[in-house]
Amino acid sequence: MSHSQLKVRNWEQFQHYKDRNPPWIKLHFALLASEDWVTLDDASKLLAVVCMLVASRNNGFVPNNPAYLKRVAYLDRLPKLKPLIECGFLEIPQADASTMQAPASAAQADARPETETDTEQKDSLSETSSDNPPKPKKKTAYPDAFEAFWKAYPRTPNMSKLEAFQAWQKLDDNDRALAQAAIAPFKAFLRTKPDLEIQHACRFISKRRFEGFVTDNRELTDEQWQKRLAYSRREAKWSAKDWGPVPGQPGCIVPSHLLQQGDGHGWREPELAA
Repeated sequence: MSHSQLKVRNWEQFQHYKDRNPPWIKLHFALLASEDWVTLDDASKLLAVVCMLVASRNNGFVPNNPAYLKRVAYLDRLPKLKPLIECGFLEIPQADASTMQAPASAAQADARPETETDTEQKDSLSETSSDNPPKPKKKTAYPDAFEAFWKAYPRTPNMSKLEAFQAWQKLDDNDRALAQAAIAPFKAFLRTKPDLEIQHACRFISKRRFEGFVTDNRELTDEQWQKRLAYSRREAKWSAKDWGPVPGQPGCIVPSHLLQQGDGHGWREPELAA
């Protein structure tokens, strides 16, 4: 039974081997910065590496045959190729007989070992090619409420915005407001623990760590909120680290039925007030 074939996207761009099938492949570090890669499940990440190994023996092509891949890679179950196709890692080539390759099991490999000279020559080639430009990635559109959360959260350079957004999407509107409100007291807590590692925003959300910083405010009675609002209206001050975002800002947890028009406008942090 014959099977169609799939192609590893941009194979010619990243694998500079022309005269033989290599005994190993190049696995670029940039893969870890790809949103397509980091959002795949672990099984699909492993399958992507398996496909590159198989493609190295078949000029960039992979048989669309899960049973074959399961056998050749010693997998425990039939792999699912659909996620790799949907994220663009694998492409369905045009039905052109001149470009379709023989199944991977029939590919003949040149087992010559890679020499240091070979490696230096191939590594000197540009990692980009004007003939095979990478496909533009579809940019994720984030809602304003999440953008406000992301801007306020204490981030690190390797923190994934997409992972945080995926966790954010699982919250209801009330929990999103609480997560936003928790940022100011969380930052205040971090200032008392300068050696504490900042946790990833996705875990702050998915593990509901934000609850520990807003529980007291969430349990306030209307009368207690009214006292705070009366003080703030009189003094034009609002303690965001203690009470959450100022009225009118994303994440405000003051009961909406207690707010008046203009609440929050011009209110400052007490320590910043003149």
